[in-house]
Amino acid sequence: MNGADDTIFEQAAVWHLASSHDAMDWDGFTRWLEADPRHRSAYDEVAMADTALNEHPAVLGEYRHAAKPAAARRWPLWAGGVMAASLAALLVAPQFTAPGPQSFTSGTVPLTIALSDGSQVVLGPRSQLTVTGRKGEQLALRGGAYFAIRHDPARQMNISAGGLEIGDIGTHFEVQTDGLAVRVEVADGKLELRGEALGKRVELAAGRRILFDPAHRLATVAAVSPRDVGEWREGRLSYDAAPLSLVATDLGRYAGISVTVPPPLAGRRFSGSLSIRNGDSAVRDLAQLMGLGIVHRGGVYRLREPG
Repeated sequence: MNGADDTIFEQAAVWHLASSHDAMDWDGFTRWLEADPRHRSAYDEVAMADTALNEHPAVLGEYRHAAKPAAARRWPLWAGGVMAASLAALLVAPQFTAPGPQSFTSGTVPLTIALSDGSQVVLGPRSQLTVTGRKGEQLALRGGAYFAIRHDPARQMNISAGGLEIGDIGTHFEVQTDGLAVRVEVADGKLELRGEALGKRVELAAGRRILFDPAHRLATVAAVSPRDVGEWREGRLSYDAAPLSLVATDLGRYAGISVTVPPPLAGRRFSGSLSIRNGDSAVRDLAQLMGLGIVHRGGVYRLREPG
């Protein structure tokens, strides 16, 4: 890679380290992401390499200061960007290589999967991904995942999630499904959405998201900040007028807590950000921001009207 690529990877590493601080300049980060399409790709590689280092500290221990917390970690010089790419390629596991179906299931932490063409999927906690096809181009998702798909006009990737079929030829996007609704958010590139309940095909471009309810044949398209797409990988969830039921489902998946919402509150809309590094704090913050009461019994939080 050239000197410009070196600089981009070094900037990506700086932004990644800064994202763990409360004083993170999110507006500046968004401007940096949108300034050059290479920025998003570099940031994704750095983030995934860091995740792999955390999960496999013994593999490249010489590059990791284990005695220091993640927020204070010093990243090595990227050596022309090759180090970042090599870390991601070496440490990401498992990898899809066989033509037959393979199923990947995550536990309480995300699982990064390398597809045979170099594309990567960060499978959210408590989620499942099935991969089939000669090139791993047919995917089926239950739960949530962030996709970083290489551009290949000769290969049409298709992702089945809930009642949607998502077509992609190269982009970065997030998919969440809980069996009742499907949410798709695009950081860059463009997707094509199909589905019997959806009716006509829908194109979803960068900076757009769709919330699809197949049972009621209802699809809502709105704007989304690229920095919020897949933000759970950095320990945060952001919403803009999202149904409270959806927020509760996300907290169950990404914060590891059980949250119930009574039917009268399920459709109430929430806008804001929640830190999910501590699930108990996240649900209390949600209740406070929404002006709701909260009951905690038997390991389950129940949101309710105040009083």
